[in-house]
Amino acid sequence: MIVQSSLDQLLNAVSIEDVVGDYVSLKRSGSRYKGCCPFHDEKTPSFVVTPTIGIYKCFGCQKGGNAIQFLMDVENLSFVEAARNLAKRYSVDLMETTSENQDVYQEQQRQKESLQAAVDYAQQFFVDQLFDTDEGKSIGLPYFKERGFTVDTIKKWGLGYSPESWEALASAAHKKGYNPEVMVKAGLLKLRDNGTHYDLFRYRVMFSIHAVTGKVIGFAGRKMSSTDPSPKYVNSPETDLYKKSDVLFGLYQAKNAMKKLDKVYMTEGYTDVITLHQSGIENVVASSGTALTPGQIKLLKRFTNNVTVVYDGDMAGIKASIRGIDLLLQEGLNVRVVPLPEGQDPDSYCQALGGDAFQDYLNGHEETFIFFKAKLLISDTQNDPLRKSDAVREILKSVALITDPLKRSALSQQLASICDIDQATLLQELSVLLKNQQAKERQDFVKEVSAAIDASGVAFNPDGEVHEMVRLNLLNHRDQELALFRLLLLYGEEKLSDETTIFDFVWGELQSDANLSLDDDLAKKLSLEVETHGSWPGAQYFIHHLDSEIAAWAAGVLADGHTLSPAFAENYIDVTQESEVPQDQVLNMFLHLRRKKVDALIENHLSMMKEPENTEEDLSMMMEFLIELNEVKRQIAEKLGNSVSRI
Repeated sequence: MIVQSSLDQLLNAVSIEDVVGDYVSLKRSGSRYKGCCPFHDEKTPSFVVTPTIGIYKCFGCQKGGNAIQFLMDVENLSFVEAARNLAKRYSVDLMETTSENQDVYQEQQRQKESLQAAVDYAQQFFVDQLFDTDEGKSIGLPYFKERGFTVDTIKKWGLGYSPESWEALASAAHKKGYNPEVMVKAGLLKLRDNGTHYDLFRYRVMFSIHAVTGKVIGFAGRKMSSTDPSPKYVNSPETDLYKKSDVLFGLYQAKNAMKKLDKVYMTEGYTDVITLHQSGIENVVASSGTALTPGQIKLLKRFTNNVTVVYDGDMAGIKASIRGIDLLLQEGLNVRVVPLPEGQDPDSYCQALGGDAFQDYLNGHEETFIFFKAKLLISDTQNDPLRKSDAVREILKSVALITDPLKRSALSQQLASICDIDQATLLQELSVLLKNQQAKERQDFVKEVSAAIDASGVAFNPDGEVHEMVRLNLLNHRDQELALFRLLLLYGEEKLSDETTIFDFVWGELQSDANLSLDDDLAKKLSLEVETHGSWPGAQYFIHHLDSEIAAWAAGVLADGHTLSPAFAENYIDVTQESEVPQDQVLNMFLHLRRKKVDALIENHLSMMKEPENTEEDLSMMMEFLIELNEVKRQIAEKLGNSVSRI
């Protein structure tokens, strides 16, 4: 345990805006700083840092606290590890008790610290091998110098060398007392069948991979032997320290320049990043040859919303990678592209031109990703009208991902000129794509809400044991149950999205959620007909049914057409022209049903919290569930356009 007075001393020494600024691009707003929250996706900054009292607060996701809490949240650290991390940074000596409570550190945390120690040792080993051994000086160092790296650059980036011997690191680590099992878990050694260990990165020059905090968490090794059949690069495997999908090479070294310039260049290779940094272009990172992931994009958004992708002059590679760039657009980033001359990559072309001239080239050849993609795809159609229409539709799919309507409008004008197509036609097709995309997003949201309810929908008995929530019968009224089948009769065969019909979605929800059970006799008969048929049989099937009740119901629905019944309007959707938005009505219906379920769960938890047998732990856990449920309810209301009350 850390002594309270020692914690107070630490927090008084910490500059919270500096700590948060390592992860978030902050802008001064009076006496405070504002930025986009690193804990949830947002386009309008709601994250505030107040240096005068040493706290941060997000008014979107409600996270907040002091510098220690921030590090715990952003780095997934324990309280003690976060405090120690800050104490080391600000040269504060922490006083810790030596009582039995010293075992506060859990086994998982101890293992993580052991992994970090192993990686730190390996990194220093590789550096020492590069500079202090004959093999490193004759093989590794010349390679880096041939790439144009200075000694200062080599040291700054922690570059190293792994010897040709199969057990160089394994033997050295053993002599220093490092557990070989830990070295294996850290992705440094491999286990042979006979129980001995060998080096994963044998005979390679080594690139250190840093976390955004600056810690070395993994490596990439480039082979030195032309006869070695293994891959050109070998990367560290996934470990508790190194999650490939959440790491960008060079981000730690680039983040300050990214914040200052409000822009980042993205390349593919390690040497691209290092060469550009050495040449004075420091706001550059690499995806290291992997497709972009949401985790990597979230890292970028902490520091800037402006991304310029620098493509090698390899047309085949460009075409293979442009699909991944759509993720950047989807997350609201401004994406531009700089294609390099054929046969060039950022490393070679920067060295050929020099830093200043290469920066001028980037500035002069930058273009929007949509413009670049349009030129690329249209040029491949060879005036074939069918191929051209497919290319235009593919381009519009990227445009549809852009959330800003003004940007979409401006790009559509540009596209009309490039594609030689009437802008009105483009806008009409874009409108269809947007509707499909929005429907897909709402489908996904309904499923996310269901998962969140399942995760939160538990209760506690007085002994604190978790038990399954009592199932809720939500569809318990004739009008409500038949409303589902009414929608199916009118719109069942219509598309909800590119891949899904309205019937597919509604029937899938009925089958997957036990809470949506049917009580009405007619609804049960209709359900049985669908099950027997195996698919949606169509309106005519029910109109001509031998069961007079089913036939009469179908005729009545089709006779009323698109007129809303009072019960339907009251219970589900506020619209006047039902026929215009059947997809919205279907999705809104299930969102309303989910909200009813959330309301019931909240009532249940509030009732249980009043039980006198509850312990403090019970109340705390139930309060956590209430917070989660209210957040789900808020998200549903946001989609429905309604307001909700909070506990």
